[in-house]
Amino acid sequence: MTVGRTWTGIVSVWGVAVLAVVCVTVFATGDSRFTLLWLALAACSLVTFVIQLSTHRKVGFIDRVGASIVGALVIIGGTGVYLSLAALLER
Repeated sequence: MTVGRTWTGIVSVWGVAVLAVVCVTVFATGDSRFTLLWLALAACSLVTFVIQLSTHRKVGFIDRVGASIVGALVIIGGTGVYLSLAALLER
């Protein structure tokens, strides 16, 4: 497996996280946004394992899974902070 294919799997999970964050931000309202952000992180974790286990490559598995999930956590967590600050300033 090449380095490019490794990064493709990692970045695709980040793309799922960005898509989930956009959907939650646009379509959800109130406190349900934060519940949906947790569900988005859970979905990103499942997508990570599906993608990484489908490669059938043992070497670097933990690194790839860690990079995928940490990246998704940064994206979703950053959005959670943004939504929290927006809710505070709205009041």
